[in-house]
Amino acid sequence: MSTKRKNHAEKCIDIHDIESSLDRVMNDSKGSPVAVMKDGNPVFYCVPADTYVAILELVDASEMRELNERVHQLGLELFGDEDKWKSWIKAPALALGGKSPESIMATKEGIQRVSDLLGQIGHGVVV
Repeated sequence: MSTKRKNHAEKCIDIHDIESSLDRVMNDSKGSPVAVMKDGNPVFYCVPADTYVAILELVDASEMRELNERVHQLGLELFGDEDKWKSWIKAPALALGGKSPESIMATKEGIQRVSDLLGQIGHGVVV
């Protein structure tokens, strides 16, 4: 006997009606998720493309904040105080092609490069 799962959507569609009714149900949902049901249980959720993009952007922004905070903490541990950290992060770095660490931290890859550079400095690698 399967356990009944909680439905987290106001709108539902039976899995057997997807082909004939999904467009209508998605339009009626006005951006909210639609539960696709089988035997009274949600098996998956559909969200409009714009809603999905917004969700991804929120997740990405949250990840970026977390990564930035980690790099900030690494910097504070390495440099000892906020003023030294701020000075370093704004200064051009040869290891970053003359760019400041702050200027490349707009992407996850940039944050990773700065984190790697802090690790190298912390281990005494001349950069």
